[in-house]
Amino acid sequence: MLDFNVFYRLAAAIGIGLIIGLQREHTYMDKSDRHPAGVRSFTLVGLAGAMTAMLSDLMDGVAPFVTGFIVIGLLLVASHLSYAMGRRSQEGQPAVSNDGITTNIAVLVVYLLGAISWYGRLLESCIVLVVMLWVLSAKEQLHTFAQRLSKEDIIAIVKFAVITALVLPFLPNNSYGPPGLEVLNPRSIWIFVVFISGIGFVGYGLIKLVGPGKGIWLTGLLGGLASSTALTLNLAGRSRENEDYASDFTLGIVLSWAVMYARLYLICIFLSSSLAGPLALPLLLPVVPALGYALYLKVKEFRNHQQKSADFTNPFKLLPAIKFGVIFTCVMFVANAARVYLGSGALLACSFLGGAAEMDAVAFSVIDMNLKSGLAVRELVLALLFASLANTITKGGMVFFLGAKSMRRPILPAVILICLVTVGLIGFYAGL
Repeated sequence: MLDFNVFYRLAAAIGIGLIIGLQREHTYMDKSDRHPAGVRSFTLVGLAGAMTAMLSDLMDGVAPFVTGFIVIGLLLVASHLSYAMGRRSQEGQPAVSNDGITTNIAVLVVYLLGAISWYGRLLESCIVLVVMLWVLSAKEQLHTFAQRLSKEDIIAIVKFAVITALVLPFLPNNSYGPPGLEVLNPRSIWIFVVFISGIGFVGYGLIKLVGPGKGIWLTGLLGGLASSTALTLNLAGRSRENEDYASDFTLGIVLSWAVMYARLYLICIFLSSSLAGPLALPLLLPVVPALGYALYLKVKEFRNHQQKSADFTNPFKLLPAIKFGVIFTCVMFVANAARVYLGSGALLACSFLGGAAEMDAVAFSVIDMNLKSGLAVRELVLALLFASLANTITKGGMVFFLGAKSMRRPILPAVILICLVTVGLIGFYAGL
């Protein structure tokens, strides 16, 4: 009997080679030039990767796959040498093509993707395919980005790699503290420090790629999906060194606050779909004033046409991230102490203290209480509202005390509007 799963995997390998081949073929602008592989070669290489992997399965050994990889590598070397000799014989012509090495590497990657497709890792193959297409298509943008990086940028990237790859793995992943308050986890604290620094690098990369204005508010959107608290801390600190972009930083921060509410709502309904209706008003209504004020800031900036400096400093600042990691840990410790020693009767106070540091932890806790202990939906909503109120006040305080002076007045309306809406919702649900 025919096994259609076999044909499905082979077809996936062929499709990957075909798509990469089409992209490579499109980049060959000089029709008289010769290149190591085109659409047909890439398609056949993808198929070869899947077939050699299939033969390795049938023969219970890796010899067919390794042999195929070596043969394709030798063919690429022969093609490269032949091309170089032909170009060298023409006076004034370069010995190698500009895209030759990139295409050779792409051929080998397509061969490996064909093998991965054979083993049923189709999702992984598609993800790598998308990344490859972006890397191959964004040649000019990536080269421009690399040229814009300074020596200080490279050193900062190395430092960030050190604190991430060399320090993090050696920290103990154990929780310390008094009984019931084991919240002091060195690895978790350091992950938060790395996360804050990482947001700065993501924002800096976006700024280098698309320019300061767009890069900052895109950072706000992406940071809000991860942690609006860490994003607020990072952008507030960055504003002191780049005060010309204070309005952009304010816009990015307010956008992250709006995204935080939407993200929190999605997390809650994922944990308990029955809460989709009850949580829609308390978690989505604050998004309205946040987005409205962000739009106001954008329109105001567009009308002002303020001239800004083109310089933008590197984001690597480890000490502020460590300080906030310590503060974050202290707040979490106090919140857990309130929960342990005051009991469930102090739910709103615990939620307020916990929300000052992180909203997700409060959401996970109250939803777990709702599912396992029968916490009333009204109490759950009030706990989330108290937590979000504290979270907004905390982030507003970060901007006011840690950010540039020119951010203090613009950020106050956002804090006041969101807090007023939240307090109104608290009064509404408390009166039910």
